Amino acid sequence: MQRPRFLQHFQDHLRMHIAISRKWTFCITSLLLLQNPVQGYGQERWFQIEVSIFSNESISGRSEETWLPGASELDFPEGMSRLKQLQDILLTEELILAASDEPQILTDDNLARQLIAGVGPEPATSGPGFRFYDFQRDAFLQLPDSASDFRQTNRALRQSPDHRLLFHGLWRQPVRQAEQSLPLYVSSGELIGVQPEMAGSITIRFNENEDRVVIDSDIWLSEFNNSTQGSGSWRLPTAPHEVLEPMQRLVVENNSDSVVDSYSSPSRVYHMRQSREMRSNEFHYLDHPALGIVIMVEPYQVPQLPLFDGLPPIEPDQ
Repeated sequence: MQRPRFLQHFQDHLRMHIAISRKWTFCITSLLLLQNPVQGYGQERWFQIEVSIFSNESISGRSEETWLPGASELDFPEGMSRLKQLQDILLTEELILAASDEPQILTDDNLARQLIAGVGPEPATSGPGFRFYDFQRDAFLQLPDSASDFRQTNRALRQSPDHRLLFHGLWRQPVRQAEQSLPLYVSSGELIGVQPEMAGSITIRFNENEDRVVIDSDIWLSEFNNSTQGSGSWRLPTAPHEVLEPMQRLVVENNSDSVVDSYSSPSRVYHMRQSREMRSNEFHYLDHPALGIVIMVEPYQVPQLPLFDGLPPIEPDQ
């Protein structure tokens, strides 16, 4: 018995729908398997963090307290990371070497790589795990200045004779309890030998009740004499190699141990270690005789991964 024409059409349509559903299931499953911070952090609460660190240039202000070597310990926390930068995936070793003042003797391999690099920039990392940054979904990624709410504040700091803007960070991250939080390496200012003028770490975490976001700041500002040799009483810790920016790594690798030691002894260090519970969507100011921090945290909803713009192609009827 011949099937009704509408039933044949319905069954053909159903088979097509099943085929499309299978293709979509495969596509969606593949997306979920991609490395993505939304999936890695599950239902955690995300915040957008914006921080500006500046120095107080008033000599009388810095003299309000007595700064003695050994009065407080300078150290970097374990498991420290740094903000990812867009330039990290475009900066090649050849570009780093070209920016240095020292002449470079290229081997045949390096020469070949430099000729290839002349065609255009290549990612600093390659292989199956490489992907470009996602500014809406990646954690601890420096966002562009166009997204900043501190542009007027930073402009005022740059124009002020009594202050100097040292660091500006703008990123998003999941916020966790202290034992699960990731300390971030911060550094800026003039590079004295292998030591940045300002260095340290900041950690963004929840308080015990998880009703306030907390900043833990542990940073220091160093003063050096005109000579390379410091006072010998102050000692600065060396930041882990993996958190240094490419140009900083090059400086460290090209300096001898004796030069590193001499630049590790500043004439004075101003240490700032403060914690502050913060309300969301408000400016908060951490004060210090030599340093200052302005910070604001805002709740952030990580957007879902976008689906494809169009349906998978459908094979024409035979």
